[in-house]
Amino acid sequence: MNLNDKETQKAAYQLAGLIYGVSLDGVVNKNEYEALKNWCSTNEPLCENENFQSLYEKIRPIVEDGKVNNEELEEMKNILREFVGDVGSEKLEKPNLYFLSGIFQGILASGDVNTYEIYRLNQWMEKNTHLQNHSPFNELFPLVQSVLEDKKVDNEEAVRLKEFFLAHLE
Repeated sequence: MNLNDKETQKAAYQLAGLIYGVSLDGVVNKNEYEALKNWCSTNEPLCENENFQSLYEKIRPIVEDGKVNNEELEEMKNILREFVGDVGSEKLEKPNLYFLSGIFQGILASGDVNTYEIYRLNQWMEKNTHLQNHSPFNELFPLVQSVLEDKKVDNEEAVRLKEFFLAHLE
């Protein structure tokens, strides 16, 4: 990668997190679709970078057809996996924090914060405990643990989680 390496990496990992967040509940609603579409328009200027342009040219047609289904989400995940390579990047700090920011966007895009989404978020966090000394992970992990103590997300907890997600978008 060259030129906008950091921005390109950030955009790719945020998209990966966004897709993960959108797919947590198994349904892509209108707001989630709009969040994916917004990612395309926000990151289009990065196409000056040749590597990013190849990613963008594969993702944009999927999003631009007016809807995104679960198969297309899987297709985008595969495109991203190929783009970022599988060279141990899951253990890097920054990409995973960009990914986490994308998850926040995906959960927020659904319009509500439900128990299933937070369980899935918790599973991801448990697999990425190497981030426990980094913000916002270090604040989110205990918050999610306390929310899930009673095995459900009530309205007050949903509001608290939404506020946290909004405050920590990259």
